[in-house]
Amino acid sequence: MTRGLLLPAGCLLGVIFLGACSPQGGSPAVEQRVFLDEARALLTEGETALAIDLFTRAIASGESPVEARLERAKAHLAMGQLPQAIEDLGRAIKLDPKKADAYYYLGVAKARSNDLAGAIEAYGDAIGVQPDYVKAYANRAGILGRQGKVKEAIANCDTAIRLDPYNAPFLVNRGIFYKQSGNIARALKDWEAALKLDPKLAGAYFNRGMHYGAKGDYAEALGDLDKVLELQPGDLRALRFRAMARHGLEDYEGAVEDFSAVLKRAPRQAGVWLARSKAWEEIGDQEKAAADRLKAVSLNPALGEEP
Repeated sequence: MTRGLLLPAGCLLGVIFLGACSPQGGSPAVEQRVFLDEARALLTEGETALAIDLFTRAIASGESPVEARLERAKAHLAMGQLPQAIEDLGRAIKLDPKKADAYYYLGVAKARSNDLAGAIEAYGDAIGVQPDYVKAYANRAGILGRQGKVKEAIANCDTAIRLDPYNAPFLVNRGIFYKQSGNIARALKDWEAALKLDPKLAGAYFNRGMHYGAKGDYAEALGDLDKVLELQPGDLRALRFRAMARHGLEDYEGAVEDFSAVLKRAPRQAGVWLARSKAWEEIGDQEKAAADRLKAVSLNPALGEEP
């Protein structure tokens, strides 16, 4: 897609990408501002590769390289180009060690690169520069939770919630960590509080439904999973767990319906084929049950082994 740019008279449209002209009588700072503004506009429209080209031109103009590198790093992140993003963010930090956003996005890039220790360090640096950097606390909590450091994860969530008490997803996440710690009562309290703030928060319904399903409270689980699918039609995880809740409630036809919807989009899930075979057995259709069981074993031969 080609966008119109603020070009001086006599410049050909598109020449800006090749560097043949710059704003009439403009200083490098003015030129770079044109590049940055147009690149940001392209980025919001999904033209990420073109945006990266313009961010590169902005960097070459020599003015405000920290801002230009930070913006280009975000574009690289959007493209999944993690090494390039990390390089840009490292250079931005060297140019301005007090740029909290650069540390934050470095944490994002490191986390996506599975460098969890590096991500935690980068988020900590962002917080060191800007102690109220809410997203850095929230993201650090997520990584700590993945590492099994649940107490530290909850502490980071506590800080994020104190700084932004109306952010319902923070409550959902803290509830997950409380559940990991074994404090189910606090987990349910957080999910309930999240839903009071945002009754359309599918994540809160899903996690609560998962808890009820694991307890065998299938009716409660079904209610929450129905709500997830109302908000997010076609959610595969919710469909799968709703099928299990329906099976638990002896609604075997409903279970087959949900398992079939999952398999239509994810046909290589051996466990789902096996689960549907059991629902067919309950319905009394042994032929379909056997066919599903064979399919499950063909995808995962271990399922055919005797216990």
